[in-house]
Amino acid sequence: MIYALGSGNLSSSSGNTVSITDVAGRTVQVPAQVNKVVGTGCSAREIVYLNASDKLVGIEQIETNSTGGWGNQLPYIIAHPELMKLPVVGNAKTDTVNYEKIAELKPDVVFAGTAEQANEIQSKTGIPTLVAYVGAVGTSDQMNTYKNSLKMMGKVLGKEERAEELTNYIDSTQEDLAKRTNSINSNKTVYIAGQAFYGAHGITSTNPYYPPFVMLNASNVASGINDTNATIHAIQIDKEQLIKWNPGFIFVEGGSIPAIENETAKNPEYQNIAAIKNGDVYGVLAYCMYSYNKDEMFANAYYIGKVLYPEQFKDVDPEKKAAEIFTEFDCGNGESVYSTLKTQYGGFKQLNL
Repeated sequence: MIYALGSGNLSSSSGNTVSITDVAGRTVQVPAQVNKVVGTGCSAREIVYLNASDKLVGIEQIETNSTGGWGNQLPYIIAHPELMKLPVVGNAKTDTVNYEKIAELKPDVVFAGTAEQANEIQSKTGIPTLVAYVGAVGTSDQMNTYKNSLKMMGKVLGKEERAEELTNYIDSTQEDLAKRTNSINSNKTVYIAGQAFYGAHGITSTNPYYPPFVMLNASNVASGINDTNATIHAIQIDKEQLIKWNPGFIFVEGGSIPAIENETAKNPEYQNIAAIKNGDVYGVLAYCMYSYNKDEMFANAYYIGKVLYPEQFKDVDPEKKAAEIFTEFDCGNGESVYSTLKTQYGGFKQLNL
């Protein structure tokens, strides 16, 4: 499981180690100076976010450009293509870790996505391993956990100032989106289609807690879904339910566009949905691809805001804003990141379903 709650608490100890409490509540002694690190369970993303990509000594297979790899689709890897040359330490798709390779690389510390994985790595390699939060941020509790996790990782990596800078940027971005939309009284309804989870999905895969909708105070037709996994995973609904909801605007995650175009062509009843009938269907970036890309999430929020509320976002160029966000999160060339993603999936654009 991915931990949705909790925070990383920090406390120093004597000698050359520091006592760190991770987001799973595990307290681990780690070296005070960390020069080499490995991130399993999707946590390399946050290591890059913290401007510590030069400390990485291994990546997961999915972060490569080899067969089955998504390296050229992940913003943090696009920003740092040199990472794809590093040794492979596991395969997230099959939830396997190469303990021998990690031991051979001798990182000072390993970050993992779950307590189970962290315990296994630490037990089998003897290397201090901490749980980082890499999951969804659709609720305030999840976002607080995420920011605390970044600060915990920043402490370990010697990037405390960077962690503070990044969490402040997250706060200011959320505040800006809220300021633009708090006073809007709108009857516009929205739906995210093709929400990815372990790969792309069709039009009935959605997210009741899709963060851009939450941050924009937009009316998500799926928000009433009561499911214990709804805050963490994509949710599958019935075709009839989507037609009944009849959203006015549909946004489609980039990787799912071809499947959804094919799906709607074969099912003419979807043409009765207001968004499809009126041409209000738009492609967005893949918030969920190899866990959750917070940079793409914020970039999507500004584009969706521009579509729904053009007057409130009249000063925003969504592509330029995306480049700014990618630069801030990925510590690389944000324009190159967005242009690469645009080549992959078409970027921000209106779709004809």
